[in-house]
Amino acid sequence: MNKDLKIQNFSDYLKNNGNLNRLTTNSDNNNAPVHRWFPFFAGFSYRFVNETISYFDMADNGAVIFDPFIGSGTTGVVGKEQGIEVVGNESNLFLYKICKLKTDFQVETTQLTDSARRLLEEAHNKWRQMEIENENSLLKRCYPENNLKKLVALRELIGSASDISDECKQYLFLAITMSLPKSANVGINVPYVSWRYKRKPEEVFLLLEKNIHIIEADLNKIIATYKNNTETKIYMHDTREENKEIKSRSIDMVFTSPPYLNNFDYGEALKVFLYFWKIAENWGEITKKVRKKAISSSTTYYSESAYLNKMPEEILGHHFMNKMPKVAEEIISKVEQIASERKKKNLKKSFDILTPLYFKDMFLALNEIYRVMKEDALAFIVIGDSAPYGIHIPTDTLLGEMAVELGFSSYTLKPMRNRGIKWKTLKYRHNKELRESLLILVK
Repeated sequence: MNKDLKIQNFSDYLKNNGNLNRLTTNSDNNNAPVHRWFPFFAGFSYRFVNETISYFDMADNGAVIFDPFIGSGTTGVVGKEQGIEVVGNESNLFLYKICKLKTDFQVETTQLTDSARRLLEEAHNKWRQMEIENENSLLKRCYPENNLKKLVALRELIGSASDISDECKQYLFLAITMSLPKSANVGINVPYVSWRYKRKPEEVFLLLEKNIHIIEADLNKIIATYKNNTETKIYMHDTREENKEIKSRSIDMVFTSPPYLNNFDYGEALKVFLYFWKIAENWGEITKKVRKKAISSSTTYYSESAYLNKMPEEILGHHFMNKMPKVAEEIISKVEQIASERKKKNLKKSFDILTPLYFKDMFLALNEIYRVMKEDALAFIVIGDSAPYGIHIPTDTLLGEMAVELGFSSYTLKPMRNRGIKWKTLKYRHNKELRESLLILVK
C-alpha cells in the first residue's frame, strides 16, 4: 500500500477509535502491569504505541524503534511486550533510572521479596533513631515526621546493606519511589506540589510491602509472557546532541512525545523525588542536573538576563535562520507579538525568550531524529500547541514545516484531543482552546 495512503488510513483508524482522547494521556498506564510502577503524568498511553506498532506491522519485521524522549519508559515497555528492539534517550537521571528498571528485569523475584523482608525488619528497628533535621525543607513540609523518618531509614539502609544484591537494591529503590506519593500529606505527583490538596498519608512500611507485591506480580507476568530476549537500550543522553551509540540510518520507526512549549518545568514537577534521593539538593542543582540537559520548555530553564538584549533571530541562531527562513519568519512574528503583549501588560514570564529557545532546541532534536532514521521510515510525535500571553503558537505545524526543511519528505497532522479547557476559570488565563496532535513525519 502507498505510504501516504496508509498514513491517511491510520488517521481514519484513530478517528474511529473510541479511546482517541485517552491515547495522548497516561490514564491507561495507571493500572497496566509495569507501566503502573511509575506512570508519569506527562506521558502518553501505552495503547497508543501498541496501536501504531500493530498497524504498521513493526513487530513482524525485526524493526528497531527509537524514542528520543523516552521518559519513564512507555515505549520501551511496549517494545518488551511486542518483542521489538527499542532504543531510547533520556537526559533526566531520575527518569532514566525508572526507565531502565521498567525495561531490564534482571532480578529474581524470590530474592527481591526476601531482600525486602530483611530491609523492613531492620527499618522497623531503626526508624525512630533517624535524624531528619538536615533533610530538605520541602520534604519536611510534605511528609508527617514519622513517615519521613521511615522513608529516610529505608533509603539509608539500602545504601549501607552489604547483604542485598545491586539488582535487588534497584527494585527496592523503585518500591520506595512508588511509596513517596501516597505517604505524603499533600499531592506531590503533579506538576506542582499541591498544598491545597490535603490527603491522609498511608503508612510507609505497609505501602512498601504493597509495592513489592505489585512489582513481584508484574515481574512474574513478564517472565511468563514477555519476549525477554528482546534488547532495550536506554542511554542517559540529551537528544539535542548526536548519540554516537546510535548509528545513522538504523531506526525503522520513531515514537515519542517531546516537551511542549507550555512552561512545564520537569525539575519542579519531580523535585520531591530528586530531593529525597539526593539527586539534587536545591533549586540550583536541579537547574544544573535537569533543566540544562533538557529542551527549553519553561522560563525557569535559563537566566533571562543572558538574553535581554538579544533579538529572536540571534536566539534562533545563524544555522536555523539559514536552513529554514520561512519558519523563522513566522516564529519571529509570534515572538514580537508576545513581547508586545508582555510589555503592554507588564507581565513577568519571558515567553518572548522561551519561544525561540524552544524551537532552536527542537531543531537540534529533529536533526538527530532525521540522522538515525532509515529512508522511508516514519516518526510519530505526540505534541501540543500553546498560547503564551494569548498568542497562539501552532507548534505541531511549525515542527512539521521544520522537519520538511531538514529533509523529511512530508508531514501529516492528526488532531487527537482538545486541551486547556479546565483552566478557563483562571483569572489571568488566555481563552485560546488548545489541542494535542499526532505529527507523522516521513523521511
